[in-house]
Amino acid sequence: MTVAPYRPEPATARRRGGVLRVVAPTDAAPLDPSCAPASAAPFVRLHTRQLVTWQTARDVRDWQAVTPVPDLALEVPSTWNAGLGASHRSYVFHMRPGVRWDTSDRRPVTAHDVVRGFKRMCNPVRPSPSLAYFASTVRGLADFAIAWAAEATHRAGDAATLAAYQNAHEIPGVFALDDETLVIELARPALDFVHMLALPAASAVPVEHDAFVPGSPEAAAHLRANGPYRVRRHRPGEWVELVRNPAWEPAADPYRRAEADRVELRLSDGAGRADAEPTDAPAMVPVAPAVGGLPAAEPVDGDGALGWALDPYLLLNLRDPVWADPRVRQAVALAVDKAAVADLYRRHRPGVPVRVAGSLIPPGNAGHDTADPYPTGDPARARELLASAGHADGTPLVLIHPHSGLGPEVAHACASDLTRAGLPTRAVGLADAAYTEALRAPATAGGWQLAVAARVPDWLEHNGRVFAQAMLQATPVPGGANHGGYAAPEVDALIERALDAPEPWRADAAWRAAAERAVADVAVVPILHRAPVAAPRRPDRVDGIAPLPPQGYAVDLTAARPGVDE
Repeated sequence: MTVAPYRPEPATARRRGGVLRVVAPTDAAPLDPSCAPASAAPFVRLHTRQLVTWQTARDVRDWQAVTPVPDLALEVPSTWNAGLGASHRSYVFHMRPGVRWDTSDRRPVTAHDVVRGFKRMCNPVRPSPSLAYFASTVRGLADFAIAWAAEATHRAGDAATLAAYQNAHEIPGVFALDDETLVIELARPALDFVHMLALPAASAVPVEHDAFVPGSPEAAAHLRANGPYRVRRHRPGEWVELVRNPAWEPAADPYRRAEADRVELRLSDGAGRADAEPTDAPAMVPVAPAVGGLPAAEPVDGDGALGWALDPYLLLNLRDPVWADPRVRQAVALAVDKAAVADLYRRHRPGVPVRVAGSLIPPGNAGHDTADPYPTGDPARARELLASAGHADGTPLVLIHPHSGLGPEVAHACASDLTRAGLPTRAVGLADAAYTEALRAPATAGGWQLAVAARVPDWLEHNGRVFAQAMLQATPVPGGANHGGYAAPEVDALIERALDAPEPWRADAAWRAAAERAVADVAVVPILHRAPVAAPRRPDRVDGIAPLPPQGYAVDLTAARPGVDE
């Protein structure tokens, strides 16, 4: 994401205000929070609020920068303030006074609005990509989502029908005692639950949103804000204009600001190259799904940093019968020359540390391991496995990739490696929105056997599930990042063991074991681990740049001050 202010006629002085212009991926725009991906959090926080949030960091190594702080809630529940029960399964939140909706009556944001947000993330039309996290954690939420999806198979998907179901059914573990008090009960204690509450999916949602289908252009154009900005104009897939929200009170929001008068998001579908962005663009924020899309970014503390990314990796669509024989999958893992991809990254992204990856979970994340069951770049051994499997050349495999970042280069390198090893492969580039849809619904978005993808952690503490659960668990609840349809009872059991673990070290061991098994099965092919990156601290003509480490070290756009002439 390139942050660039509006540039009027040359002048000498600066003042607060002005226009902040941002180039953002289409799927990361500040649209309906109920279905926004975690990567959209830097944009969603412009106009929404959650029970907890993150604070910016002067020093990204400061532990406080990765610990949630109270947002809509007055306090983060704990045993010390009596907000967390002794079983660690019952959380009580008291709503912060003074937070109001951008409506004609400027009514307060209540606990009922948070309940509505939890329900809406389960909608069957466009469920939240984070739904699997909450479904495996919050009491009764999985059953609520599954029942709603079953009901939707023989009901219309219009806004009125969706709202009627939502408002007639309850999630047993999420309820309001009154306007100011919210209770969330868990199915199991969760080390990372408070971190999950900072995701866009956990945003409060006003009743006005019931009039629109989640994720629709109409919903995006009629968002009601409780953050520092509100959407004034919106053209789907092209741009969004946000202006200051008159209902927002700075005294009731300790962690956001509103430095710019206006924020303009120019949405890019990835058809243009990241390297082709203006060379004077002063800041860059990494946002999935772009692979290697990190120009104008600086590494964060190298080896000691939290939150390395799996970027890129090769995803296999295991629904396709071509992968039925494990030897064919193993041939893919052996064919890819990971060292060559690492050299490609070093040429195009100098200064950003990368490592050849053998494990699914990168360094700086819970459950990381250095094991690598498949050596890199061994086409001769790959051909032997294909011969023993009786695999015959047929229609070339389709390898999809995003147009943005280094997606094309990585895809063509992998396609060449696979073809040389005896698996003819054709790289197909997609605009980011089409690429995301192809991953989300592979059966309906065109046939593909392989995809180049990236995975950036959604939070930084106790975060094994953002890789192992999201990418590997077979679940009837939609959402997550198991785009290849991997299903292994042993891995699912290890994931459940990790989720049930009361101590971090036990959870880490289970996450590690689940990831090792999946890599051995070639559910995915890890290619590189990439160090986290952040925007430069003092880009040209933009002050107030501060990173939000748990949001991919993204810029806090509410605090960015564009240069303005007097």
